[in-house]
Amino acid sequence: MIGASRAASTRQYQLLSTETITSTGSQDATIPAGTLFIEIEMWGAGGGGAGLMESGRPPTYYAQNGGAGGAYLKKRYQSSSLVSGDTLTFTVGSGGAGGAAGAAGSGGGDTTLSSPVSLSAGGGGGANTSTAFGASAPLGGSASGGDTNTSGENGNTRASTSGDGGDGGDGANGGAGGAGGQISGSVAAQDGTTPGGGGGGARGSTSLGVSDAGGDGANGKVVVKYYG
Repeated sequence: MIGASRAASTRQYQLLSTETITSTGSQDATIPAGTLFIEIEMWGAGGGGAGLMESGRPPTYYAQNGGAGGAYLKKRYQSSSLVSGDTLTFTVGSGGAGGAAGAAGSGGGDTTLSSPVSLSAGGGGGANTSTAFGASAPLGGSASGGDTNTSGENGNTRASTSGDGGDGGDGANGGAGGAGGQISGSVAAQDGTTPGGGGGGARGSTSLGVSDAGGDGANGKVVVKYYG
């Protein structure tokens, strides 16, 4: 049984092991023998930035917004609901893909614990394409079930219609958002960094080219610490 007669502070416990999970999709972790206290940290994945959008004749090439960052949570367990030998079933969210030219970015995946208890660190939203200056940027992911629940940063809006793209939002307590694409030097939008950074939005242009895609969002992550 986990710490039925212990105080809540981890300072009374010895760290037995730390398990870090970065592979996306469903992953299992087994609580080792002798565990009395568990601390779980989870990060949702970042959303992808939108790709450059062409509109009109003669065409205008519109810069786009960045994707949003994933959420973060921390949860500590000291209860009879979790015991040594139990299997914790996590799903680590995949980063949202940056949109190709003319396409929206995909939302980042949620990172969840589904069994034997439930936690969720939501993925950041992907950026939609738009020709309207000041179009709303995507919202950061939100978390639920933790002792600490922190939302990811919203994606950032482009600086001007045909200027640099918007930066991706930072992952909560996590990775940085990718920089938006830049007109100067025709620099492509950058991917977010792990865990949970959103991808940058594509820069504006005078013509279509190799730098027109939004940056990819970064994957989520799980860290589990076992104390005895």
